Amino acid sequence: MSTALPIFDESWHRVSPRRLRLRPGVEAHAQRFRGQRWYVLQDRLSGKFYRVRPVAYLFVCELERSVSVGEAWDRCLEAYADQAPGQGEIVHLLSQLHRAGLLCGELEGDAEGLSEVFAKERRQEAMQRWSSVLFFKLPLWSPDAFLRATSWVGTCVFSRWGLLFWAALLIWGGAEVVTNWQAFRADSAGLLGAANLPWMYAVMVVIKVVHELGHGYACRRLGGEVSEMGVMLLLFNPLPYVDASASTAFRSKWHRILVGGAGMLVETALAGLAAIVWANTGAGTLHSLAYNAVIAASVVTILFNANPLLRYDGYHMLSDWLELPNLQARAGKMMLFLIERYVFGLKTARSPVDSTTEAGWLAVYWVASWVYRLLMTFGILLLVSQEYLFFGVLLAIGFGFMWLVLPLFKAVKHLTSSPKLERCRLRACGVSAGMLSLVVAFLWLVPMPYHFRADGVVRAEPFARVYAGVDGGLAELLVPSGSQVKQGVPLARLENPELAHMLTLLDAELALAEAQRRLALESDPAQYEAMRGYFHALAVRREKLKADVVALTVLAPCDGLWLAPDARQRLGTVMPRGLELGVVQSTAAFVLSAVVKQEDVARLFTPAQVRGTEARVRGQEGHTLAVTSFSAIPAEREALPSAALGILGGGTVAVDTRDANGGRKLPGPGLVEAEGAKATRTTEPVFEIRAQLQNNPAVSLLHGQRAVARMTLEPTPLGEQWWRRLRQAFQHTYKL
Repeated sequence: MSTALPIFDESWHRVSPRRLRLRPGVEAHAQRFRGQRWYVLQDRLSGKFYRVRPVAYLFVCELERSVSVGEAWDRCLEAYADQAPGQGEIVHLLSQLHRAGLLCGELEGDAEGLSEVFAKERRQEAMQRWSSVLFFKLPLWSPDAFLRATSWVGTCVFSRWGLLFWAALLIWGGAEVVTNWQAFRADSAGLLGAANLPWMYAVMVVIKVVHELGHGYACRRLGGEVSEMGVMLLLFNPLPYVDASASTAFRSKWHRILVGGAGMLVETALAGLAAIVWANTGAGTLHSLAYNAVIAASVVTILFNANPLLRYDGYHMLSDWLELPNLQARAGKMMLFLIERYVFGLKTARSPVDSTTEAGWLAVYWVASWVYRLLMTFGILLLVSQEYLFFGVLLAIGFGFMWLVLPLFKAVKHLTSSPKLERCRLRACGVSAGMLSLVVAFLWLVPMPYHFRADGVVRAEPFARVYAGVDGGLAELLVPSGSQVKQGVPLARLENPELAHMLTLLDAELALAEAQRRLALESDPAQYEAMRGYFHALAVRREKLKADVVALTVLAPCDGLWLAPDARQRLGTVMPRGLELGVVQSTAAFVLSAVVKQEDVARLFTPAQVRGTEARVRGQEGHTLAVTSFSAIPAEREALPSAALGILGGGTVAVDTRDANGGRKLPGPGLVEAEGAKATRTTEPVFEIRAQLQNNPAVSLLHGQRAVARMTLEPTPLGEQWWRRLRQAFQHTYKL
């Protein structure tokens, strides 16, 4: 895939008579990348590494014993006729080595050029540090002497016994977390509280110190030198770092990967140890510190250090594993080559890779890393601006300059003044302007499908709960769960011998009272009249007991499907009055009750915009339910139709946690109570829509299932859709 440079070069006469050689202090290390032999040049003065091909290295070796560049090339032609580089490749190599400050000899202004190279590198490094909030470094100390004096630590940790100890800690700590998961999850409630943040930060600093020392000890264990340790800013938080870039010269890629992952290995071991301490201590300072250590050494490590799309440990490990050094920079060069060669038509564009596979890896990585960093940037801006609007605005200006103004300026400068585009500048400018116009036209002129979603719950019509009308033991389940029933059909039978005994005693009391009344009728008419109220109370009590006896037989309140999945397990147990035994729900008619947030509600009451509505049930997303009727209730409400729609019930609507009790479950898997549950009071007003669902044989509907309604709107260009969402986000977040 690489584009070869010409054998003869027009500028050869300018370099061929000069005597050049590598600057003292530059070392060469042989390595293999993707099955090919390469040489890595290490500049100990600047701590940089440069990779050259074997043929280029052979030429560099000939420079050491030749009096001129031309003689070195002649020697290469004599000794390695089939492998010798051409004049174009030599000129390109010498220009790169000169810009890197690795050459010395008869070059005009060598000292000035070398000084300029170092100054340019320092400016570029400073620009990179200030342009990335996530990666700002400040060197403070050279820890190599300390690491040499305590090398026994690295020998113990990075050994077979150290690996076994790490695995034991990880397994033991993981088992403790899984065993005590409910308590572990409950402790997360105060993790970001103001009282815990100082402890969290202190624990993170200690863990990161150990993490970076892990890199240093691993590098020293394998023969590398660690010359720099300092502080870097990670999300505005100063944390330590160690420069273990000496591992780049290691011959084995597995050694380089070990150095890259050493910090995470040490961190996860600390996470396992902290989990053990947390699980075996009571509430207190040590318990809280251990919990913070588990989070800092596991979650933070996975999100940042192990992520290969950010230039941290995961990035370097992925680069070594794929054998693609300098992955991010070469990915950018690869995309530039593709644009110049296939879009601008630059025939002399030279590919930075040697194979199609390598080109594919670089292209995919460039797209993925660019998208991820863009999303990370917006996430940081939103996070900071919600708490500190002024600093958020400053960051937005800085990011806008670095991500929009500066790249646009560089692109325009490259198009208008790059010597490489001299022969195709008109085409490059025309194609760039045309592509930009097409993108703008597509975003703002081409209508695209437009829709929004609303979370809701399925409601059966009719639907009724079945309760125990009286205290009694569940003696018999007359109708098995899952059967279709008619209204009034007996569903279950309860037993309560005490009711029959009380009814017998009441009948005896009534007989005695009747005898007394007859006697009073003959002897004391006034007492007879007084006993009327007593007789009425006994009669009412008897009717109540008879009703309780009748209620021992539980009847279906309506036609529908009888659902009582745990009724058989309750046979023989006492059912208190009011206990829910099951539900009877319709299987013919279902309604979707959904809530719409304020940012989408305006389109509900514009009939011309809503062109269609459909619904999907959670867990059965592969099938669509048609909607036969749709209506929006034109009134705000502050209560959800179901607790399942709130964030505490697994939904997306913010609710007032002071009104939460978790809700009650329906007698069925995955069903949540639709009415009467708490945790339904919303923090902001919502609007309700109701839609009649059309039955689909492929979808099993039950009352209380979560579902999503999708409203299809008038096709709108993507630019208008995104601009609307952005304005709504600003209005909602900043009350603008």
